[in-house]
Amino acid sequence: MKPNTAVFLIILWSLTVHFPGLFSPLMDYHAYRQCQTSSVARNYVRHGMHFLSPEVDTEGVPRRTGTEFPIYSYLLALLYQAFGVHEILGRLLSCLFAAWGALYLYFFVRPRMGLRVAFWSALIMCSIPVHVYFTRSVQPEPMALWGLLGFLYYADRWLHRGGESVAWTMALSLGSLAPLLKLPYLYLLFPLWGFLGYERFGWRAMIHAKWLSLIALVFVFTGAWYAYARTAPVVLLPLTRQEHLANLAPIFTQRLWQAQFISRIPELVTTYSGLFFAVIGIYSFRNAKSFRLFFLWTLASVSYVALLGEYGLIHRYTLLPLAPVAAIWIAYGLSTLWEYAKLHGVYRFLVILLVIGIPLHAALRIKHWYRLEYSYLYRAHDTLAHISRPQDLVLVASHEKPELLYYLDRYGYAIEPNPFRPEEISSFLHRGVRFIFIPVDDNRKNLAEWKTYMAPRGKLIQVDPDYLLYSARQG
Repeated sequence: MKPNTAVFLIILWSLTVHFPGLFSPLMDYHAYRQCQTSSVARNYVRHGMHFLSPEVDTEGVPRRTGTEFPIYSYLLALLYQAFGVHEILGRLLSCLFAAWGALYLYFFVRPRMGLRVAFWSALIMCSIPVHVYFTRSVQPEPMALWGLLGFLYYADRWLHRGGESVAWTMALSLGSLAPLLKLPYLYLLFPLWGFLGYERFGWRAMIHAKWLSLIALVFVFTGAWYAYARTAPVVLLPLTRQEHLANLAPIFTQRLWQAQFISRIPELVTTYSGLFFAVIGIYSFRNAKSFRLFFLWTLASVSYVALLGEYGLIHRYTLLPLAPVAAIWIAYGLSTLWEYAKLHGVYRFLVILLVIGIPLHAALRIKHWYRLEYSYLYRAHDTLAHISRPQDLVLVASHEKPELLYYLDRYGYAIEPNPFRPEEISSFLHRGVRFIFIPVDDNRKNLAEWKTYMAPRGKLIQVDPDYLLYSARQG
């Protein structure tokens, strides 16, 4: 196969697997993060394209918010400016980074394992369940993974292909972008930087000025942004030492290791047939020169999952960075088995079935993630658009605050439905809340309490099978 043909087929396959749900609103799985990301982009468009001042819908009157580096939302805002606020633009942006990242993986693997394994690595990564879904969703993860893979490609190019300044600059830019977008990517970036340098310079990498300056600047840029984020009036990120230690607590529990390594990784990262190929790939490649690099990458991925702690248990998209190294091992195992099957024709059909099993597993495992929820928000939006002003604040009684406020197209706050806390509701009313939105499913146990509380304090505007909408009395 010619290299140009491989590139074309990788892009085509990546776009094909991402087509399902491409035109869906942000009401599918992980709507919380997608709506929060899109709300930042929408607020850039509405309040001026001030890059250093990202704003969310969920903290009352919009103001600067401490978030991850908002380059993804800013790019999305530029698209919104040019074409209007259409959610497909965010999905297309993520798909672009998905296909581009697959090409970086292909170009990184090709000189180490050959064109065929590199080609299959890129195709398989695009077929892995967690990659199929979360590189189509509107959130910064696809761009962060693109940054990590781009760092590997350009750092390797600088180390082994002439050391040109452009490659070093690109490695710095993309290597910084990954943890700027998703801070835990440092758990992967740092060990990979260390072994790439060791592979080229040996222990002299520790005194190689330009190689050391690369990782030093990554840490400087990352640290500078998150230090700035901590100064915002509202901080969404857990950046304190106490929060970090609390997040790491599950490392010492069976719950984390069982949930991540026994359940989720085989189901969402390798797939079961892919896991079979990966074991064969690791064993077959064990004596190769590049084995230590890819094995270290695997060990770093295990450490990354553990260090995610509670955050990783809550958010399945955190497994996305495991997709590239899993795809490499699967591809090498597939290549090895295929060579064996060519000599033993009876096994060809079995290998083909196992290969088909990877995208089939993905389709069956995550099909329910594409289901849409919150359709009642369109009705509520129309009501609020008729009776309220854009600056009127809304209190939503739900944990799902970004998606509710995003589709209501209002700013405001959220309160957890349980337990019912009248004093907290009163505090929000004193902050200027004009409307209260109560989803029935989230508040079924305490609807009577809500009605009793609101009777002297508000007016019931709309009774819908899915929600209640009150206006708060002023003064």
